[in-house]
Amino acid sequence: MFRNTAVATMILVATTAWTQAPPNGNPRGVIARSNVGGVGDQTRGQSAIHQRVEEMGATLAKMHALLKQMQAKTAASSTKDQLTKANLEMWGLMLSDLDKQFEQLRLTTHARDDWDARRSAMYKQAEARAAAARMQAPPAGVGASAPAATAGQGEAPSPATPSPAQPAPAAPAQASPSTSAPASSPN
Repeated sequence: MFRNTAVATMILVATTAWTQAPPNGNPRGVIARSNVGGVGDQTRGQSAIHQRVEEMGATLAKMHALLKQMQAKTAASSTKDQLTKANLEMWGLMLSDLDKQFEQLRLTTHARDDWDARRSAMYKQAEARAAAARMQAPPAGVGASAPAATAGQGEAPSPATPSPAQPAPAAPAQASPSTSAPASSPN
């Protein structure tokens, strides 16, 4: 029984360790991939939206033409049928509402295209700035440790903090309250 428990424990420990280990040995597990698929999908989606908007515009134009034909036919027959007139009025109201919705859709599509173009331009500018910064940056091995080493060593002591070799400056005889500064900071 002890042997079975030990084997089960070993299997449990091994599977736990295996599931927690990164698959490629990279502790971050981040893999850079191209965004070509996303851009292609976005382009196809935008072209599909544009095609649908054009089809809706063409359908609305046909509906307007058909409504005008029906109105002309009703006016030519000089019938006083109230049901036909009400029917034509209803179709006219529906078409005017569809026209408003179509115009909103067209404006929204145009605004989205404009927004996508501006976003794309901003990404291109950011990539250009990053490329320019990479070109201006020193090579990785040359200046990587130099700024860190000179930050603390190459600075001259400030006049407010005297060095051990220099005596402290003499305090002025008369100091106004607005110009005097505390000798030590609370931080």
